[in-house]
Amino acid sequence: MRLSKIGLAVHEIGRAREMLGIVVKYGLSDWVSKGGLGKYLVSKKRLARIGKFNQWERIRMAVEELGPTYVKFGQILADRPDVVSEELRAELKKLQDEAQPMPDDLALHEIEKELGRPVGEIFRDFDKSRLASASMAQTYKATLLNGDAVCVKIQRPGIDRKIELDLHLMNYFAGRIQKNNPELEAINILGVVREFGKTIRFELDFRHEAANLIRFGHSFANDPDIKVPRVYQQYTSKRILVEEFIDGIKVSDLEHLLQEGNDLELLARRAVRLVFDQIFNHGFFHADPHPGNLFAMKGDVLSFIDFGMMGSLRPEHLQFLGKYVLGYLDRDAHSMTEALVLVSGKRNPARYKDLEFQIGEMLAHYKYLSIDEMDFGKVMNESVDILVRFGLRIPPGIYLLVKALMSIERVAVELNPHIDFAREMQPYAIQLLARQFDPKTIALEVFESLKEYYKLVKEFPSDLNEIIFKIKEGRFKTQIEVKGLEPMMEHIDSASNRISIAIVLAALIIGASIISQWEQIRWIGGIVFSLAGVVGFWLVVKLLRRNKF
Repeated sequence: MRLSKIGLAVHEIGRAREMLGIVVKYGLSDWVSKGGLGKYLVSKKRLARIGKFNQWERIRMAVEELGPTYVKFGQILADRPDVVSEELRAELKKLQDEAQPMPDDLALHEIEKELGRPVGEIFRDFDKSRLASASMAQTYKATLLNGDAVCVKIQRPGIDRKIELDLHLMNYFAGRIQKNNPELEAINILGVVREFGKTIRFELDFRHEAANLIRFGHSFANDPDIKVPRVYQQYTSKRILVEEFIDGIKVSDLEHLLQEGNDLELLARRAVRLVFDQIFNHGFFHADPHPGNLFAMKGDVLSFIDFGMMGSLRPEHLQFLGKYVLGYLDRDAHSMTEALVLVSGKRNPARYKDLEFQIGEMLAHYKYLSIDEMDFGKVMNESVDILVRFGLRIPPGIYLLVKALMSIERVAVELNPHIDFAREMQPYAIQLLARQFDPKTIALEVFESLKEYYKLVKEFPSDLNEIIFKIKEGRFKTQIEVKGLEPMMEHIDSASNRISIAIVLAALIIGASIISQWEQIRWIGGIVFSLAGVVGFWLVVKLLRRNKF
């Protein structure tokens, strides 16, 4: 075994023990043992101390203590109604991406190590007091030698190894949980963990964030209402990101905005317009436009920061959104249901009428409210919840879309409580659907389909000849995959093991009986017989515990 693997195993054991300790600490010990043995791991004193918190609060507290990987996972689960309950989602939304600040001297050392030279050779001025500190990175303000004000984002040392270790353990435990709880198979918790692993690994490489920022900048290069930070690629690497410093005011600081003469109503309209442009016109959007990531500048120009989490939409996702928005404005449960079914990938779900009825019942709760009084994000979130309850899956990109729309709606309403969010979105939805039914678009789609059919007809004779040739040569093979036999195979394997033990046990008993006939070595027969008795007793107990008699 390689030393690196031994080291990894040691770290896994240590981290697993730490995780178990935190689970026990917050009274979640029943998770440790499906049989309920975990209750014996928590003292009465500890139970009394945590008794004032409900189960969901204790889960959130445990996640916070488990560290950045689990906090980020919890934040993602907070937007996944298909995985966790509404009560737990509400609690997970309270998770904050905070951590003990990294010492500034250590951060400066990491910056110099990553840049390969002292900061004085690159920056004319470097403020050693951090701007912000998060679980994965820390940011500082500096001035380049040419006078440009920049923001320097440096990754915490060793955070990539810690996250990889946590991901390895999360995959292991997710696999065990899914195997031991067949009722959770529909959730596919292992798939969710693997999807999360891809996301967080992507965020660990700041070059991806830099690429997102550059792409975003090209999308809005000619828009005077938005300021996109410039990336200094010559100083950017996997662990460090240097971008233009945004000197603005957070949109949540209303008092400061008014003092500086900003127009709050104009800022609200521009904020939603910019997000709608990202979604409807570019299909590439900032997935976390909360107030901390949105700044107002002079002239009511807006700027987004933190491009680590971005969303991309496929054409069918945009079709869903356009159809859903127009159905929402008309309070048309049928159109909204059609849109939701479209994005789920199911053409004719078995319980379509029941689904439409539930959407209609949900809309009935808002019967006496005007459209501008309704909360579009909340209605959309409830619609997705209903779809999930009917066992229909939603692409991960749609959850990011819902999150982005809910976030920017909250920002807009805080800036201007009277804004009609859905009406502001209506022209974009109409324009989107008009593009889909444009004669040029339809003609292009028909032409592409004809090309595919022509290719199929053209290649069919050669494909058929190849099949016939393989049949003649005796090299034609078919592969049949039979699914659903795993439980049966496990049962057969388990039964085979028991039969093997029983045969060995019988051999021991017979051997002991024969040996006992010889006076000189009778004591050996006694030992063998005792051994057979112990093995037999163990086998009987195991069978009884599994109710096999």
